[in-house]
Formats: sequence, structure tokens, C-alpha cells
Amino acid sequence: MTTNGGAGHEPGGTTWAGETAVVTCVIAAVLPLGLLHVNGIGVLDPLERTISDYVFLTGGYALLGIAAVALAVASLVLASGLRRATLPDPGPPTALMVSAAAALVLVAAFPTHHPGTTPGLVSTVHRAAGGWVVVVVPLACWMVARRARTTVAWAAAAPTLTWSAGGAGAVSAFFLMSHLPIVIGGSPGFPLLGGVQRVLYSLVMLVLVATARATRLAVERAPIPASLPSAVELRGAT
Repeated sequence: MTTNGGAGHEPGGTTWAGETAVVTCVIAAVLPLGLLHVNGIGVLDPLERTISDYVFLTGGYALLGIAAVALAVASLVLASGLRRATLPDPGPPTALMVSAAAALVLVAAFPTHHPGTTPGLVSTVHRAAGGWVVVVVPLACWMVARRARTTVAWAAAAPTLTWSAGGAGAVSAFFLMSHLPIVIGGSPGFPLLGGVQRVLYSLVMLVLVATARATRLAVERAPIPASLPSAVELRGAT
């Protein structure tokens, strides 16, 4: 008598469209930022002035808002995907991604202050929210990488996620530490903060895309229980 084991597993064979959505959102964020940089040629020095300062260009508030909201949507899509992809204990990285999305909405709604003026409440909210984003996105990716090592469907993505999160986290720490002279003495201690910030946000977007790809692959690789043999199959096997 031959039977088919009902406890076996096979690849899930399911798909997740979230990777395409995240990539689309990142592109939707890069395009308005690229337009602002073109409009800012000869007006703002991208190596010294931060991305937030483009709000003072014509259409700057709207274009920066589009970019921030696009990244917020990408973060929410990714947060929903982590649970679907059978990531162990997805709660903490999911919560961080959701908080990053909320912070990006605040970044869009509350612009920075004009250079040479005293920072107010609106500007403080903008800076705090922006700082939160560049901290928690790499941290969430690092959490995913740690969990990925223990799961077959995720294991192949662990090294890439670890390096992505580590690189973004290191640049984020340097960028935030470079603001201490501004807070303490009122002047920047590092003259190229704008350039560092652009590298940092490029890495943050790379982290989002890399995590989305890992999530999509994990969904496709996730095992599902093999179907139990029907009564007809059992009779035929006797």
C-alpha cells in the first residue's frame, strides 16, 4: 500500500505585488526631487543646502510633499508585506515602517524654516520627523535581516539586507551627529551636510527596495502544507 504524506510542504507559488508598488513609489519620489534639483541649479548648493531647503523654490512645497508621501506609501506597503511573508515576529519592524510613514507625512506637511531665521515649532517638527525616518527605516531593515537568518524563505536575503541596513545606519548616524554643532553652537561643524543627506536618502530608498524584493521572494518561497490525499486516491493506492 502506498500513501502520499499529508504533512509535507511545497513552495507556496503565491505572488506579492508589493515590490512593484514600492519601486513605483520610489521612482515617484525621485522624479520631483530631480526636478527640484534642476530648478535649483545656480540657486542652491546641493552639497551644502539640505533637500528641505528646496521648499522655497517655486512649487517646492508641493514637489517635496509628493516625494515624501510617495515614500510614506512605500513604507506602508512594505509593512503590510512583512506579515504576509511569514517573517518571524514581524511586529517590531512593521511598527517601525508604519511610524516612518507617519513621520514622512509630517515631513511633507511641516516645512523647514528659511535659512537665517530662528527655527519654530513647524520647523522643529519637520526636522524631528525627518530624523526619525532616517533612523527607523535602516533599523527596521536590520530587524528583518536578523529574523531572515532563521527562516528558509528569507535566509537568502539576509546578507543583502544586513549590508544595506548597516550602510544606511552608519551614514544616518554620521549625518545626525553632524547636527550637534548646529544645535550647540549654531553653525555646522561639517560643511557638506547637503551632500551627506542626499547619500543618506538614496540609501534609505535602496533599503526600501531591497527589503521589498526580499519580501516578494519570501512570499514566493513560503511553503504551504501539501494537500491531503482524497478518498479516491487512497482507494486507488490500495
